[in-house]
Amino acid sequence: MGYLLRRLAATLPVMAVVAIVVFLLIHLSPGDPAALIAGDLATVDDIAKLRGALGLDLPLWRQFVLWLGRLATGDLGTSIFTQVPVARLLAQRLEPTASIAALTMLLTLLVAVPLGTLAAYRAGSWIDRLVMLFAVLAFSLPVFLVGYLLVYAFAIQLPWFPVQGYARFADGAGEWLRSLVLPCVNLALVYIALVTRMTRATVLEVLHEDYIRTARARAWACCRCWATRCATRQSRSPPPSAWASRC
Repeated sequence: MGYLLRRLAATLPVMAVVAIVVFLLIHLSPGDPAALIAGDLATVDDIAKLRGALGLDLPLWRQFVLWLGRLATGDLGTSIFTQVPVARLLAQRLEPTASIAALTMLLTLLVAVPLGTLAAYRAGSWIDRLVMLFAVLAFSLPVFLVGYLLVYAFAIQLPWFPVQGYARFADGAGEWLRSLVLPCVNLALVYIALVTRMTRATVLEVLHEDYIRTARARAWACCRCWATRCATRQSRSPPPSAWASRC
């Protein structure tokens, strides 16, 4: 608990610096937000009134205090393009974002861990080479190219999935899943390649431990199964670090 509190306390200066930098970037960027919102037909008086309503005529330090206070209370302001509160816009996109992220991680774990374990257990065989070839190709191909190919093959030539759009889960689990398959497969390929290679390397390292080699040398089927389960269990921790390496 003490370590967690220290880490949380260490993030406060970083968050303060980020808040100051973001605020300064917004105000030092060229252009007048009030003139942009008012439009081309607005007069000078209209722009001045709008600047006063937005608080842009206040000193910079006071604008920062007001902005920080609103940010702390969840008031993110209103979009100058849609005139809709930013918090509402973010809430509207929370479900598809969370759905894509969750399904991508689930697909990665379901495919990459078994593939990496199989490649490690069959190291040097044609299965290992085939899995590693798939990992290299999946990691090397551009995401946008794979996306185009998936859309062309499975949404245009074979109309199994929609080309674009998102179906809410409340409207039906089937349509919700169909709308997520192509983007999640496209995003998961890179992670599958990365986690597969990491899992293979970790399982290979564990398989060369003395207790694993002893169990396998006894040539008992139960011992081989036990060795494989132990190697997989001992190599669980490194793959999740792959998520951070790609963020």
